[in-house]
Amino acid sequence: MFNELIETLAIFIFYVLFAFSILVALLGIANLFFIRKASLPNSLKTQNALVSILIPARNEEANISRCLYSLIDQSYKNIEIIILDDDSIDSTFNIASEIANKDKRMKIVKGMPIEKNWLGKNWACHQLSNLAKGDMLLFIDADTKLQSKTIEETIMEMESSDIDLISLFPKRVTSTAVDKIISVTVGWFIFSCLPILFSNKNPIFSSAFGQYLLFRRGAYFSIGGHESIKDNILDDFELGRSITREGFNLKVFDGTDRISTFSYYSEREAIDGLSKSIFPFFRNRVVPFFLLWVLFMAMGIVPILLIFGDLLQVKLSRSKEIMAFLIWGLLTLSWVISSYRSKQGLLPGIFFPIITTITAIIGIFSVLTFLFNKVVWKDRNVSSEDDISNYEEVE
Repeated sequence: MFNELIETLAIFIFYVLFAFSILVALLGIANLFFIRKASLPNSLKTQNALVSILIPARNEEANISRCLYSLIDQSYKNIEIIILDDDSIDSTFNIASEIANKDKRMKIVKGMPIEKNWLGKNWACHQLSNLAKGDMLLFIDADTKLQSKTIEETIMEMESSDIDLISLFPKRVTSTAVDKIISVTVGWFIFSCLPILFSNKNPIFSSAFGQYLLFRRGAYFSIGGHESIKDNILDDFELGRSITREGFNLKVFDGTDRISTFSYYSEREAIDGLSKSIFPFFRNRVVPFFLLWVLFMAMGIVPILLIFGDLLQVKLSRSKEIMAFLIWGLLTLSWVISSYRSKQGLLPGIFFPIITTITAIIGIFSVLTFLFNKVVWKDRNVSSEDDISNYEEVE
């Protein structure tokens, strides 16, 4: 009886994976057309709009100078640059101060102590927004580098298309194996799982990326700014959803030619970075996490069954074997498209079974770290007892 139940469940997962592989392949192909690069405009005739570039920085001594010099070199000149040092224990403040002395448009401030119920980055961004004077508010991370035309072209796009929030999907410059896996997996979610055509029609499909969030000032404050998501780890995604929910216009562009991010410098840092994001992506609910976790494991298992089926004494019928090859081929197509679009090359997409298996393992680690209130990022615990109370039990 138990064996029959397991067999029935395995067949059900197999058919679900077949349907899922068709879906992600179609979405990957469709998003080739709907996730476009922001078109490079001719130079703006006027630069009337003041853009406040807001940078929260905590322990970013390895990144901050690269970021700031890329801002100084922007073709769009009507900017103010505000860096908030978020209680760094390294040389971030000194490095930023030295660069700020070279450009009157730039200033650095010390952040206030975190107030209760706030997460560190959200609190830093909230303080920055209160200091900003611009018509447009551009939040970027300190580990990003912008190409010289990036701000100019996104301002042009915003003004010509009446957009309230523009976000760019960045190129991730990876230096560790886990960071590479993160980049490919995130790229696959964006380019093969989100129907970008509907991103501004339903908050469920909305996304945004903290490396580049360009708001119209009125829209940002109308949704409550970072104060409305002060305890949300996935602040960028939630801001994008809030913009859509409140009826404002959101556009996400492929920014891999316009912005680069340099996130992690060690395997441990990369694992911590991914762990703090996976479970919150599912709003700390076990059931949806588990369902996708099963699919991820299944994606890794199908090619193994086809290659080593005889060795493992697993025999598929002719029809299921054909379906299994179709699953493998369709998933390979979706992963290759996304890894290529995210500038990680073709090979990670071809070897997606390894990527999915490792990501699934890290996903379990993410759940456990939240369960035991051990989510640490930038030397701060970003989980709380409230997170545990929000878990949804598997029925």
